[in-house]
Amino acid sequence: MARHVFLVAAPFGVIVGAAIAGYDFVVNELLWKTCTEHLSEFALCFLPIVAMLLTGIIMSLFRVKSSSMADEVVRAYHRPDQQMEYKAALPKLTASVATMGFGASAGMEGASKWLGGTITSYLQRKINSSPRLQFLRAKSEITLMVGAAAGIAAIFRAPLTGAIMGIESPYKHDLAHEALIPGLVASATSYATFSFLRPATPYFPIEFTYHIHIRDLLLCLPVGILGGLASHLFLALLARMKKRYSRWTAPRVVKNLLGGILLCCIALLTLHVVHSPATLQAGLPVANALLNGKYVLWACLFLFAVKLVATVITFGMGGVGGLFVPSATIGAALGAACDAMFHPSQPGLFTLIGIAAFTGASYNSLLFAAVFVAEATGSPALVVPGLIASSAAFLVAAGISNSEAQREHRITDEGKLSTMPCSKWMTRRIVVASPTETLAHFHDRAVLEHTFDELPVVAKDGTYLGIAAMKSLRMVPQEKWASLPVTSIIDRQARTVCAYHSMKIVEQELAHGSHDYVPVVDPATDHLIGILSARDVLRARMRVDDAARARQAALPKAGLQTIINTKETQ
Repeated sequence: MARHVFLVAAPFGVIVGAAIAGYDFVVNELLWKTCTEHLSEFALCFLPIVAMLLTGIIMSLFRVKSSSMADEVVRAYHRPDQQMEYKAALPKLTASVATMGFGASAGMEGASKWLGGTITSYLQRKINSSPRLQFLRAKSEITLMVGAAAGIAAIFRAPLTGAIMGIESPYKHDLAHEALIPGLVASATSYATFSFLRPATPYFPIEFTYHIHIRDLLLCLPVGILGGLASHLFLALLARMKKRYSRWTAPRVVKNLLGGILLCCIALLTLHVVHSPATLQAGLPVANALLNGKYVLWACLFLFAVKLVATVITFGMGGVGGLFVPSATIGAALGAACDAMFHPSQPGLFTLIGIAAFTGASYNSLLFAAVFVAEATGSPALVVPGLIASSAAFLVAAGISNSEAQREHRITDEGKLSTMPCSKWMTRRIVVASPTETLAHFHDRAVLEHTFDELPVVAKDGTYLGIAAMKSLRMVPQEKWASLPVTSIIDRQARTVCAYHSMKIVEQELAHGSHDYVPVVDPATDHLIGILSARDVLRARMRVDDAARARQAALPKAGLQTIINTKETQ
């Protein structure tokens, strides 16, 4: 672990920090700053058309299938066999520069997370394939999350936020804890490198030092609930927009162009209403204006609505970038409205808490949103109200997330039994009993021919009826065996499963049922298609154990552990 942390994670953080600094310079200095200096606000409103059109052209020309960035990192973490799309990396990065550099409603953190993960996973795979660098080998998916954390730490100017976001993002109710220590080190070196190359000004500079007030903490609950409800609306609209985009048969360029035109109209509307094209780009200046109380209540609600719609259109219609900062701007507008209604002890407090609530709910996170607000302002005390609001939003969100690849929990070796469909383990050549045969004939076939204690009973058309067991036969006087049919002892309540049920379910059914076998039945026809026993469950468990031992054997052992093992064998 220590070898990987200092010889891999730390230098990788430096590389990622430098890459993010260059990316930030191109987007914010060469493109967006140049546009804002040479164009009027009215002209800026038309730039999203350029942004979305260029994005569509690049994605179509290079045949890039997916526009997701942060979600691709999470998907690659869970499926390391599929890897990142390295061949599509440069076109996708160029498309993200076009999306954000020309003012579409997207942030840089998604691309930064993706760029960091792409760089580090690629380098780690090269290391793993080199015989000379065996001592630096590690799981590429862990290094992937380390790079993602480093990318977030650099662009947010917040190393702790980057490390926490890295371990929180793969799961809804769990943590990728193995990436925590190397992620912290890589985030620190990435942040230091970025600070050396680019201005490291905080995202939300504030002029006050917050002190905890009980009234503020109580009011954080309704702010968090509002943030959770708003995230439901946001993610529902985004999912619907993406669905319609995917079903529309028009060329990608045409669809993106329409998205750009809609963004242009929203920007012009915003310019007319609040005298600023506030929906352009990620919206960080707007969030700071909201924080400083420059908008009244109705304007805050208006900005909340138009920024939410603009972000839905950007990502629903093919934009490439990050959702976090636009989400933070949406949360800031919602929080600023709460500031106007609730009047906290410090003006602007609920604007910051709204950011923690809305982003925490949208990303299904408890920790990183609150820590981000504290780091982005330089006020550690804001962690307390931020956690209260993000916790309330997390509960209201009820597991929704803007990441389709995010999983509920880590899959342990025990849990992997739950991923094995029983159709792969069931016996398909089955000895069955007929409902019309006599008990005597059933006894002779079951005991003398096949040595089975019980048999499934199946009708002529293949319909499963139940299980006939020898223990039930013993309860019938032997002199009646020649006259009574098998249906007289059949157990019609015997537990069954379907082919898509997991081996974990089969194990539970065997444990709770009264039979030694679990029939597999087709739910559409009620036909018997297979049968399972405790032996099949044991075979599945052995497969899980063998895979776990193989993975353990493939892991590089630290030098200290090797010495200990050597001493133990002497």
